[in-house]
Amino acid sequence: MTAEEIQAIFFAECEESLGAAEQGLVACREGTQDSDTVNAVFRGVHSIKGGAGAFGYVALQGFTHTFETLLSDVRDGTVPITEPLTDLMLRALDTLSDHVTAARDGSEPPEDSALQAELTAAMAANAGSAASAAPAAPAELPAATAPAVEAVAPEADDFDLDFDLDALLDDISGEIAPAEDAEAAAPEARWQVRVRPHAGAMRNGSEPLLMLREMSDLGGTCTLCDVSSIPPLDSFDTGTGYLGWTFAFPASVDESAVRDIFDFVGDDCSLAFGPDGEMPPVQHPEPPQAPAAAPSPAAPASVSAVEPAAAAKAPASMPVAADDVASRGAANGSAPPAPPAPGQSIRIELGKLDKLIDAVGELVIAQAMMAQRLAGQGLAVAEEMAMIEGLTRDIQESAMAIRAQPIGSVFSRVPRILRELAASTGKHVRLEVSGESTELDKTVIERLGEPLTHLIRNAVDHGIEPADERIAAGKTAEGTLTLSAEHRSGRILIRIADDGKGIDRERVFAKAVEKGLIAADAVLSKEEIDLLIFAPGFSTAAQVTNVSGRGVGMDVVRQNVKDLGGRITIESEPGKGTTFTLTLPLTLAISDGMVVNVGDQTLVVPLANVVESLRPEPHEVQGLGANRCMINVRGRFIPVIPLCLAVGAQDAVVDPREGVLIVVETEGAGRAALMVDAICDQRQVVIKSLDTHYRSVEGVAGATILGDGRVALIVDVDSLVSRSLSSPGSVAPQGASHAIAEAA
Repeated sequence: MTAEEIQAIFFAECEESLGAAEQGLVACREGTQDSDTVNAVFRGVHSIKGGAGAFGYVALQGFTHTFETLLSDVRDGTVPITEPLTDLMLRALDTLSDHVTAARDGSEPPEDSALQAELTAAMAANAGSAASAAPAAPAELPAATAPAVEAVAPEADDFDLDFDLDALLDDISGEIAPAEDAEAAAPEARWQVRVRPHAGAMRNGSEPLLMLREMSDLGGTCTLCDVSSIPPLDSFDTGTGYLGWTFAFPASVDESAVRDIFDFVGDDCSLAFGPDGEMPPVQHPEPPQAPAAAPSPAAPASVSAVEPAAAAKAPASMPVAADDVASRGAANGSAPPAPPAPGQSIRIELGKLDKLIDAVGELVIAQAMMAQRLAGQGLAVAEEMAMIEGLTRDIQESAMAIRAQPIGSVFSRVPRILRELAASTGKHVRLEVSGESTELDKTVIERLGEPLTHLIRNAVDHGIEPADERIAAGKTAEGTLTLSAEHRSGRILIRIADDGKGIDRERVFAKAVEKGLIAADAVLSKEEIDLLIFAPGFSTAAQVTNVSGRGVGMDVVRQNVKDLGGRITIESEPGKGTTFTLTLPLTLAISDGMVVNVGDQTLVVPLANVVESLRPEPHEVQGLGANRCMINVRGRFIPVIPLCLAVGAQDAVVDPREGVLIVVETEGAGRAALMVDAICDQRQVVIKSLDTHYRSVEGVAGATILGDGRVALIVDVDSLVSRSLSSPGSVAPQGASHAIAEAA
């Protein structure tokens, strides 16, 4: 794995750590935290610090060290969690996110000196630890650890070539191993950890000195430095780890905190944990004479990566090669490694998943072509094709599941947006989230961030009132913003609701007339007035601010949602608030559709919109006016919309009693019945974007390739129904209602 790939993994893990830390701090702010929550925040920040040090991001590491030190005080209970402290830590997390972004992009890191001073002051004021928290770089090890560290990697400024290596090694092995002073100074209950980097660990970017300093910062004391594997100078390899260390920790230090230090090391380092005094002693033979690639077989027991109980049973002088990772468990008589725990995951490059999805799409098309070509070849062939179709669907669903991600990754960005808006507008908003585990395609998630940000900024700036106005209206001073997500009929519904003043329709209408968007005498419904806010350049803001006022937000939202194959609707009640509902497809690649014939055209109706299909009885169809037809479906009249008019099909059925009606559900216009000549098939279709290959067409969501190689258009049901109902002259063929009336 290259350094670039390792860095990419580091930044991906940074995003996960930032998300986990933010969730924990939000819980702290709401007063619902426990010790696990605080530990999760600490681990997230600590993981970022470890990777930053390994890759040499000095500014990121320095800021994280200060932040981590405060979190350590909070975790230990020396600094109580208060609302001002939580706000300070949330601001620190925002700055940490900016540091990560700067490190990833190679840009200038943010200015953080003032914030670091606040973090240091919080430590000094609450725990009297300003002196230990002030350094921006990792602190040096205490004196008990210094000799061992100097034997590993002395500082460049202190490096002296004029020394006696043999005398130095004798001194280390003879004086540090017993660690009598350290044990006398800490008679309380302790436990130990043994660390040994594998051969070649440094070649993969590991830096033992950083890990030793981390353990020292946690309160560990180096009681032993094992130098038994150091070769002669003529065989010395600077990229190989020859040393091992034993650290003693007081019982108050959590073992998980020590394990976190080695998160980024992986299999490049062996660890062993056990109670103080129960771990086997380490043998100290003479320095080996073998080359670095084959160290002395008399390696210490600390090389083992097995559990403490197993390590205690292994002979202390069991020969184990320093770089033999796979066979260590068998060599010391311990049980073989346990199988991977359930829920483990691997990281896959997104481009590889895209290729997989494309291949599955082509497989779906090939399967449809084969099914059409072999149609009518007998029952045996039909059964085999059904099996292939089932396997194809399983592969497609599995491939889509790999790309699926919870929408919580988008929702997690909202608290930071609200904090920034609170600083600029003075409005404090409480966030309520539900359905954050709802999954949808990663591509949809990536493109959802911008419209969601615009809607939230619009809700806070235009919807939620200032505190004094809310109190006067009988509301709480703090506004409420609700985010929710749910699956419905093969699509995902995302709602952004606020409890503000709602849309001022009179003001919106007046502003639209002022901008020339509508005539002054225009008669519009409440829904039509609400939709005016999506017009390009439209804004009701009295002045331009850094939040809004330029009229380039809501039209971007509508366009982005439309590009995703979705739609957006508005519900607003004056004085009570506004709700925006985004209806999006779960995936942009493959969908289930109903293939229909309309005259000389073949179309696909998305199955997610279909409620039922029927052939109406003569008495169920009624004419309404000159050109409108309605059908009675179980006591409810719904409009009939001929698809032939929408696509310009020739020789199509014009009498609803002679065709097939497909009842569809829409978000904005309710139910309608699409009139077609016949239903041909129901199958999976691979969605091809018209914008990419041709241009955007109103009423058309995309195109697909049928089994016979023809291209069929995929109907945008919501757009087509809304447009047809707003133009009464286009919902039925000329004279159709008269013919129905005469027949009746």
